[in-house]
Amino acid sequence: MDKKKILLLSLGHLSCDVNGGALPAVLPFLRASYGLSYQATGGLMFAYSCLSSIIQPLFGWLSDRFSKPWFIPLGVLLAGCGLAAVGFMRDYWAIFAAITVSGIGAALFHPEGARYANKVSGQSKGVGLSIFSIGGNSGFVLGPLLVTGCVGYFGMSGTAVFACLAVCMAAILLWQIVHMTGLAAGATVVPVPSAPSTESAAGKTPQADAAPVAPVAGGADKDSEILGRNNWREFSKLTVAIVARSTLFVGFNTFIPLYWVSAFGQSKAAGALALTFFCTCGVISNIIGGLLSDRYGCTRIIRLAFVLMAPVVFAFSLAGNLYAAFALLPFLGFVLYAPFSSLVVLGQKLLARNIGFASGVTLGLATSMGGMAAPCLGWIADNYGLARAIQCLGLVAVLGALFAFLLSSSKEPDRAQGTAA
Repeated sequence: MDKKKILLLSLGHLSCDVNGGALPAVLPFLRASYGLSYQATGGLMFAYSCLSSIIQPLFGWLSDRFSKPWFIPLGVLLAGCGLAAVGFMRDYWAIFAAITVSGIGAALFHPEGARYANKVSGQSKGVGLSIFSIGGNSGFVLGPLLVTGCVGYFGMSGTAVFACLAVCMAAILLWQIVHMTGLAAGATVVPVPSAPSTESAAGKTPQADAAPVAPVAGGADKDSEILGRNNWREFSKLTVAIVARSTLFVGFNTFIPLYWVSAFGQSKAAGALALTFFCTCGVISNIIGGLLSDRYGCTRIIRLAFVLMAPVVFAFSLAGNLYAAFALLPFLGFVLYAPFSSLVVLGQKLLARNIGFASGVTLGLATSMGGMAAPCLGWIADNYGLARAIQCLGLVAVLGALFAFLLSSSKEPDRAQGTAA
């Protein structure tokens, strides 16, 4: 594993996802400034998520066929500048459009970033993808802190800090991108063959059996290319579990600050700090989850998290006071963050020949598709209260657990490489 490259990618991931982490903390300020309903507030999360969820797998599919490393700095730049523009707009639909641009930036970054993280991780893909995802999770922790400090002190114009951060990080990534991908020496191209067949053994030409070629940076990371067949059936089950987990992830990132304000009478700053604590516990849980997945396997960690998810969510919705709710935040952080790296790594193994597309689905859905449920959850919160909306998230957790246990555990993809290749 190339530690310098994976750390640089992780830092880029932080700079991209700090905007996604900041958006939920900005929502109470927008709601107070413009009198938005919960449904309109949820609509802004939808703006961040909708286009991103649709186009991110497409960008991943393109990255499998054409190396586009400049997607990485461009994604960081758009994500930060789009969120920064929110503080200088007064019209709801202008804010909606700016947040949509930020979502497109996230869609550009994640598939290409995860694809290169997979390459530079070598044989330590579990650890490498954990480090990469920790950067994103850390961004979700830093985002609310920046909102509390900058927007709380300077007003809505304090969102300009996200543009400053994005421009600086994009410049660093752009400067380093050639060295990071090995393009300075010229990318070599190697074929990713399909599983050997009796026809090829009988003398069929190699060109007929070879899969489309994929660029490999400098030849140094050839061993990170996994040879095998795509398992679309298992990947579809995994995708449902990812959508369920992402719905809960976006729901809690959206409603924890609002829940602190409406249910417990706390300030908006206290709500942002509660979100920061939740995300901090999540980052620690992500590290723990990555270590456990290397030891016990991705599927077991995914199942463990989902079997605990629904009870913890229902317990949080029934918490009668601030202290009980605060005590449950570490458990929420564990069940939502611990399986994250396992979901990404397992998805890349199940679609071993389309790692970029798999990354677009797993990382994209993790931050995007769940946001599509935000307006619906907002409507439930407007009409029945935030506690009822959180209980609906518990039902989503039950659905995710069902599909987590439908995943095949008889044949781990990484153990089957030798036979599948």
